[in-house]
Amino acid sequence: MCTSFIDRRNDIITAMNFDNNGMIFSLNLKNPQIFMVCIKDENNGRNYPSFGVNSNGTFINSLLVDSNGKGLYKRGKNTVNAVKLVQNILTGNMGGMNDLGRYIESVEIVNVPNISVHCMITDKNGNAYVIEPGRGNIYSPFNESPYFIMTNFSLIDNRTDNSCCRYSETEKLLQKEKSPDVNSALRILERVKQEEEWKTEFSMVYSQKENKVYYCYNADFKNILEYKF
Repeated sequence: MCTSFIDRRNDIITAMNFDNNGMIFSLNLKNPQIFMVCIKDENNGRNYPSFGVNSNGTFINSLLVDSNGKGLYKRGKNTVNAVKLVQNILTGNMGGMNDLGRYIESVEIVNVPNISVHCMITDKNGNAYVIEPGRGNIYSPFNESPYFIMTNFSLIDNRTDNSCCRYSETEKLLQKEKSPDVNSALRILERVKQEEEWKTEFSMVYSQKENKVYYCYNADFKNILEYKF
């Protein structure tokens, strides 16, 4: 499972651990304005966007969450599936809309077949949105709280869940930070990494002030790579 958070105190910092159970993934930098990780569908060999950030400072991910039996895949004029949502947000292809909130409310977001996810979107101003197909949306504005966390339980069904050790540990560590920065975000990701069935295979931290991504593979936090927009 995965862990993601935004800290909006000294900088707008968005961080994520991608915890993987054997899926083939790749970093796609074909468009220099988009830092995107894709997952390969072994049935058709195609790579589909999973999470990333663009040069405008907009981040989006899609994390597994238990289904409530709603928000199932379907097609329709104003229907967007979660994979297409990731692509649209990162490319800015939002039907001509410049307002992220209006776009989210203008479409019905559903899952792709046989998978249930929820998405966290953050913008350059530190506003956060959570999209939970079949449940609804959450909007957390910049000034609502110093940080916002999402893991793999529904935040609409249960805004906090002490049974998720990654969520509670991340919150505890963020509460201790007096001057959060990229290095402290990386330390937090290292503390909540996973090593068993779901292994942390990719980690990233985006700094809005620097417009730069810091990332590493296989929880190797001693060897941090950088991508500058």
